[in-house]
Amino acid sequence: MNVGQIVSIVITVLLVILGLYFAQRGARRGIIKAAMTTGNLVLSAFLACFLSRDFTTIARDYIYPLAMLILRLVGLGDVERELAEVEGLVALLPLFLGVLITPFLFLLFFTIFRAIIGFILTFVYRPKKKAVDEDGNKIKVKRHIPLWSRICGGVLGVLNGALLLAILLLPLNGYVNLAVNVSDEYFSEIDTSAYSREGSSAGEIIYFAMSDYVKPATGNWFLKATYGTLGRPMFNHMTETAYGKGEFGLESEAIVGIKLLRSSGKFLSTEVSHMDEKSVAGLHGIVETLGESALMPELAATFISEMCDNWAYGRDMFGINRPDVGELLNPTLDVLLEILATVDGETLVADLETLVDMLDLLVESGFFGSHKESEQMVDVLGKNPDLIKELVAIFESNEHLAPMAAEIRMLCIRAVTQSLDMGNVELTGELTDAINAYKDQPDMLTQELTEVVQDFMSEQGIQADVGTEVIDEVASAISQEFAGKDYVTEQEVIDFVLRYAQGNFSEDDIGNVVPGYGDNWENGK
Repeated sequence: MNVGQIVSIVITVLLVILGLYFAQRGARRGIIKAAMTTGNLVLSAFLACFLSRDFTTIARDYIYPLAMLILRLVGLGDVERELAEVEGLVALLPLFLGVLITPFLFLLFFTIFRAIIGFILTFVYRPKKKAVDEDGNKIKVKRHIPLWSRICGGVLGVLNGALLLAILLLPLNGYVNLAVNVSDEYFSEIDTSAYSREGSSAGEIIYFAMSDYVKPATGNWFLKATYGTLGRPMFNHMTETAYGKGEFGLESEAIVGIKLLRSSGKFLSTEVSHMDEKSVAGLHGIVETLGESALMPELAATFISEMCDNWAYGRDMFGINRPDVGELLNPTLDVLLEILATVDGETLVADLETLVDMLDLLVESGFFGSHKESEQMVDVLGKNPDLIKELVAIFESNEHLAPMAAEIRMLCIRAVTQSLDMGNVELTGELTDAINAYKDQPDMLTQELTEVVQDFMSEQGIQADVGTEVIDEVASAISQEFAGKDYVTEQEVIDFVLRYAQGNFSEDDIGNVVPGYGDNWENGK
């Protein structure tokens, strides 16, 4: 006998017991009393449904601290301490508990409302009426209930029994269906044909546990019929609550969470250097799914913020280490981590959309696979003369990520300067002559530097086509650094280029990024 059969037998027995009880009760009292019972059940259920979710503060203020205390007492650990690294998640635990417990508060309120309404109804319809006997005394006479009323009352009583059972089973029915829906969503894109019932993986255990023990319970005709009509809307209403500017719903958030878990797993298994159109399309899907949630952006922002803050200071988080993006991109990653350490639920989705748009553009340009070699990156930039301008425009369209626009320009300059051999006397001499001749004329300086750099790379056998857009950034920075100076020495030019190559920058009085003596700058190296 499987679980589905056992559930069907239990439901049938309960239906028979409650049906017989309410049938004889309805037949004895008549159609009016049976209808009043129906009204009491319906009204009590709806009042309990709508009011129970407003009492989630009970769970947050009283039940949550009690639950944490019980967990510690039974030796299951201090949940808040274990999650201390992610403060935002700890702050959301009372919300989770409040939503989870609301369906059980529903049963409590249903019982209370049913008793109150039943008490009130006893004064609305009395089973006895007043009459006068032969001596003129007032007496109470039991009302006559016609046969048709007793029959209809008995039939309605059967329905009342079924209705009461449906109400009492609503929380359990809701959670079972929620588990099935979440499970179906998770396994919908997973090939389970190779799963074995003797397998020990988490996926196999969950899959067969759901298939053998949970899903069969939802196949019962009574549970399916009652949950498919008003049961699901009522359960979803009870497990929803206002959160921020949106609405937190247990089922919708769980589905979104499962989608993100599945999609993120695929993305995290992809190395940065192997990023392609398919990977970026998957990221677009992740961001779109994240936008469907009221809570997940807050959770994700909390995790990302904490993780980026740890990475920025050289620490891992939950065993996840900072990505290795190579010497050239490390300064860029530093800037990005600093920005993302301040991300929150309101800016996260827009920030991720911007970053995925950036990845789209980089994949299209053939950037990935070349980011560890400055010469190869310069070649990419040269073949895509509008790449810098488009990347800058993408970041400038997002206020929170706007500082990345300046860093993208600096990345291009580092790529060029790292490709140069500043120990080559001929090269440094030509650069110094060009700078002294045109340092106050950025347009002319761009043309001269382009020719010098391109000739040097060709002589050195570096297969890179340095675009004017890239050199224009270098020329602009040189003009900011040396404009108005009578003469620039060769050593000053070498120092300047080395600082750019190492990514040491600061800001001038009006916010422009210029070469500076950063923490990594020491003795011109």
